[in-house]
Amino acid sequence: MRTLSPRLLLIGSAAFAGLAVVVPVLLSVLGDVPPLAAVQLAATLLVLAAAVAIVAGVRRTDGKALRIDTRTKRQDTALTRTERDLARLATILDGLAGRLEEAARHQSGSVLAALGEDRMALATQAGRLDELAESVARIDAVVLRNADGLRELRDLVHDQTAGGVAQTVREIGERLDALGGEVRDGHAELAGAVRQNYAQLEALVDVRALLQPRAPLPRLRGWAASPDVLRLLVERVAVDHPKIIVECGSGASSVWLGYAVQRFGGGRVIALEHDERFAHSSRDLVLAHGLQDVVEIRHAPLTSWHDGDEVIPWYDTRALDDLTDIGLVFVDGPPGATAPLARYPALPVLLPRCAPDAWFVLDDGARAAEREIADRWLAEFPEITGSSFPAEKGAMVLRRTGR
Repeated sequence: MRTLSPRLLLIGSAAFAGLAVVVPVLLSVLGDVPPLAAVQLAATLLVLAAAVAIVAGVRRTDGKALRIDTRTKRQDTALTRTERDLARLATILDGLAGRLEEAARHQSGSVLAALGEDRMALATQAGRLDELAESVARIDAVVLRNADGLRELRDLVHDQTAGGVAQTVREIGERLDALGGEVRDGHAELAGAVRQNYAQLEALVDVRALLQPRAPLPRLRGWAASPDVLRLLVERVAVDHPKIIVECGSGASSVWLGYAVQRFGGGRVIALEHDERFAHSSRDLVLAHGLQDVVEIRHAPLTSWHDGDEVIPWYDTRALDDLTDIGLVFVDGPPGATAPLARYPALPVLLPRCAPDAWFVLDDGARAAEREIADRWLAEFPEITGSSFPAEKGAMVLRRTGR
């Protein structure tokens, strides 16, 4: 049986209260009920009306609370259903992200194969062909010069006496000997260039296979570090796991070092760059390879570094204020044209911030200035030992022994 709503109960109780007053009054006026009995009857009816009103109010409050509770339960149910839907969606998104990441790795691998290894191999072969062409051109020039000389001598032979012919023959022999020597020198130079190209290609293949870069990289050699030096640096990261690697200069080598840190564990790579535009380019390169968490390019303009009366332009040392326990230093800057001994401050500035067994690698060791820098380091810092490394452009490898 359906019960009345609180609103109807209130209306009914109000009407009942009105009747409770009017009816006893009428009955008393008509003489059917004594006045005292009429008053008692009216009071009783008013009490009943009040009780009905109270019940109606309580029911109205309970009904509102019930409706609120019901609405709250519906909202809780909806939230629970939404949470389940979001959890399912998150699972789907995670799976999709994993598939996308796998697809990206596959795609980057394809790009690397198409644009990275092939481009580097072609660049290496192109460099080799250029060197071969230069050597052949030099040999050809020598042959042409001597051919011209031989034609002149041939013409002279027809006009010479017997003694003159003998002299001419001797001159021809001397020129032929000189030509043979130049050809042998050109052949040896050509063979050396071929061996060096092979060595660099071999080192690049080793490093690329070990670190597997996710995107193409700029060319190495020339101004950039050569693959054989990079392989040396990667070996040091793999063996020593340095907490901090400092690179004087930035570029492709910064990215390779970042990959080595990711591959073998360790800390961070801090590259100092004096050229602000090149620093931005290096940061973009680092970001393109997703190495921004392990590689930091710091713009450090060249300032005057003083050591007694000696003044050398070097990186602003304020860029090093937060660095300690450096395990590996790659000195490939400032550029050699900056000053005769522009790279000398690297060791005296960084050594106090280095770990007890830190390594220094000085690139371009075949240049006279770098050889002088290495000799000074070894002479002035007895705790440092070092040796040359047979890299394409030469290198010096030094270690802090703690003596």
